[in-house]
Amino acid sequence: MPYSNSPVFIPAQRVENYHYAIRNIVSNARHLEKQGKKVTYLNIGDPILYGFQPPEELVESTVLALRQGHNGYSPSCGKNDAVEAIAANAHSRGISTSPEDIIVTFGASEAADLVCTAMLNPGDEVLCPSPGYPLYNAIIAKLNAREVQYRLDPENNWHPDPDEIASKISSRTKILVVINPNNPTGELYPPELLRELVEIARRYRLLIITDEVYHKLVYDEKHIPLASMAEDDVAIITIDSFSKNYMAPGWRTGWLAITNSRLIPDVRLAFIKLADARLCAPTAPQHAIKAAMNLRKDYIQNVMKRLKAQREVTVNMFNDIPGISCNNPKGAFYVMGKVDLDILPFKTDEEFVLKLLQEKQILFVHGSGFGTDPGQGFFRVVFLPDTTTLKKVYNDLDDFVRQYQ
Repeated sequence: MPYSNSPVFIPAQRVENYHYAIRNIVSNARHLEKQGKKVTYLNIGDPILYGFQPPEELVESTVLALRQGHNGYSPSCGKNDAVEAIAANAHSRGISTSPEDIIVTFGASEAADLVCTAMLNPGDEVLCPSPGYPLYNAIIAKLNAREVQYRLDPENNWHPDPDEIASKISSRTKILVVINPNNPTGELYPPELLRELVEIARRYRLLIITDEVYHKLVYDEKHIPLASMAEDDVAIITIDSFSKNYMAPGWRTGWLAITNSRLIPDVRLAFIKLADARLCAPTAPQHAIKAAMNLRKDYIQNVMKRLKAQREVTVNMFNDIPGISCNNPKGAFYVMGKVDLDILPFKTDEEFVLKLLQEKQILFVHGSGFGTDPGQGFFRVVFLPDTTTLKKVYNDLDDFVRQYQ
């Protein structure tokens, strides 16, 4: 008998507000698989599922570390040569930081969690993009703080409006979260917009978390680190990782870099205190960080050649389907599709996604899982599979849509 009547075993209230649509929707797909049906998963950005692998140099460095017996704890904030390499690479991209202001973390997710945990008291507010990566909402809910969403405009390349952001700042606002290139939209922010975001942080004395875990995965334009726009009066945390830029999500190796740490000395010490408490990030992959920071250019070039072909197939075929459209992303490996709910008989984005899964065994993620209005009909698509697989998926999508028109 479960202890259903005992108050001891009732889940904490904070879990009620903890949602992660990218994985939660998978339970529906698993049910179909138990019936013997094959599901094509385009819901999660795991490059390994679709044939990508990390650079051989990183693999060799990690394997060598294991063979040489580097299986103990590392320093809490990361191995010396690792944080030095990260700081040097950051400087080469215009980000002001130092090895003492780098913390290697258990993936980018822990970096975000560490910053928020160190900064937020119950009731404090964090400005987050909508649509946005649900990790931030989950962390904020866990801390009993408050997410305040600012809108990304689909009519303006999914860019935010700086004036709207400023209008939502209150005396409880502490952090502005920026995701660039963006997940879930795949869009890239231009320098003039980045300058305006820095100016907001300066004016209202906010900390910026800039999540740049896709900064190498850009197509026709150049990624500009937000911290490179900062002068000496704005504190910025840049988050990066192996997961997407180096196609190694299972290594759970990320890092944060502080710009202008002298503005937040007590918070910096809180970061380090929390890092000490959890001992360290995985040790072996840290031996690959120096190699990653000096990686040959052809690795990313080859990755982007494949991703660009997959993006082209996705954008062209989506926009040829009556009642379906999508943006043309400038980075990452996502598009935000849209189903026209005025001409197709679905009430919400989630209803459309679940019906498509049921009938065609194709799994997207409904846009409302990232914060869009369910009635707008947005959904996120991961275009990591090869072009042959994508063409079949989109032909099936076309067939599905036409039968409902």
